Amino acid sequence: MLGGNSRTDKVETIKKLIRQNNYKNSEKIYEQCMSFGISVNLVSLKRFTEKLELLDRSERSRRIDKLHRETNEGPAMMTYEQVKHRETEITFELGELKIKENRLMEELTKINKVLDSKEFN
Repeated sequence: MLGGNSRTDKVETIKKLIRQNNYKNSEKIYEQCMSFGISVNLVSLKRFTEKLELLDRSERSRRIDKLHRETNEGPAMMTYEQVKHRETEITFELGELKIKENRLMEELTKINKVLDSKEFN
């Protein structure tokens, strides 16, 4: 599928797949890469996934710090565009938290089912 695309396009596709899988399940990401015609090394993919997650978290932290500084100025000191931008960012962050909360709740439910059934390896 991506045979003619540049290396940059392939890396961006891999990043997108990693983020879609919430930085988890490298084997699934590997299979998805292969289905896109992107040949990757599984061990390297795992390391890349870890580094991408760290970079994304760092970027998110910088964004949040910047937003906190802007917020501390007070909405009265912000322009209309800044207020709308801040509203969008807050909505996005809340959505990310809700998605993570749902995934954790699903995992907790599965864990509780295993504990209840006492089926361990």
